[in-house]
Amino acid sequence: MKEWFKKYLGWLVFGSLMTCILLFALDEFILKNTSLINEELLMIGLLLILPGAQTIQGIFNAKYFTKYSNKVKNGIIVFIFTITIGISYFSIFN
Repeated sequence: MKEWFKKYLGWLVFGSLMTCILLFALDEFILKNTSLINEELLMIGLLLILPGAQTIQGIFNAKYFTKYSNKVKNGIIVFIFTITIGISYFSIFN
């Protein structure tokens, strides 16, 4: 699983971001409704999720934190994931 994340995590996040953008465009310009997919979700994806996923992918590919042990690297990954989920939750529901 770690090898899969090394190769495809950036593409997975990029694909999900493009899907959100296409759904937003469909909803805004064709259906003319308001829904859960709005500008805030797109900005969350662009400013939080994409850089976090790229950082995690860089850690897996040994670009960042090369001198640290796997325990420290896993702690950094969990920290990035937790902060991303927490900020996303508070920005969506507040």
